Amino acid sequence: MPKKKRRRIAPTPTFRTTAGWRWRSFPVFFAFVCGAFVMGLLNGATNPVGLVALFLALVGVAFGAAHMTTRWLVERRARRRQPTTAAPPAEAGQAAEQRRRPSESVARRR
Repeated sequence: MPKKKRRRIAPTPTFRTTAGWRWRSFPVFFAFVCGAFVMGLLNGATNPVGLVALFLALVGVAFGAAHMTTRWLVERRARRRQPTTAAPPAEAGQAAEQRRRPSESVARRR
């Protein structure tokens, strides 16, 4: 009796329902609020509900702009405060000689 050939079962393709986005994140929120703000400006506030929606979108855009500005400033400060590379050991002795002693700096201030 001949051996039965094993059939290779091709895996069924799996489709992602999302593109790897974190939908409850800042970029998605900010894009939605900017779109709502532009829609409110183009539509015009002809009724009270539209005016409230425009005001809420304006608050969201202001929050997003403040968030982006503060994140940029914090990252900029962090980059400035990163330690620089240490001096080679041969130059370390020379740097110590060039530093002022505390007693000299106090005497000069008086």
